[in-house]
Amino acid sequence: MIDFDKNKALELAKNLSDKFSAEETKEFIKKFSDLSFIDDLKLLFGMITDKEYSIDKKTYLIIAGAIAYVVLPTDIIPDFIPGVGFVDDAFVVGMVVKQLKDEIESYKRFKENL
Repeated sequence: MIDFDKNKALELAKNLSDKFSAEETKEFIKKFSDLSFIDDLKLLFGMITDKEYSIDKKTYLIIAGAIAYVVLPTDIIPDFIPGVGFVDDAFVVGMVVKQLKDEIESYKRFKENL
């Protein structure tokens, strides 16, 4: 059994925000589009790359950090481990979605009104 520390995963994600890469994220989403958390990842990616939508710096850093955590190989559980490699990634994305629930709903309304 792999030891998973959720606080360590979230802290690592937060610290990775400066390493966010739009191109790496696009490639990751394309390669792993069958994973269950990818739709949430796409939504978060849209929120920080949509030029017409404005978010505050703190929200940007949270999202960029989570995306960088998922995309970069610096994980608590390495992605290459079959069956469990993406557990920490899905957790980080899920926690960000939960934490930013109101902002996500605002973004969805914004997109509907375009």
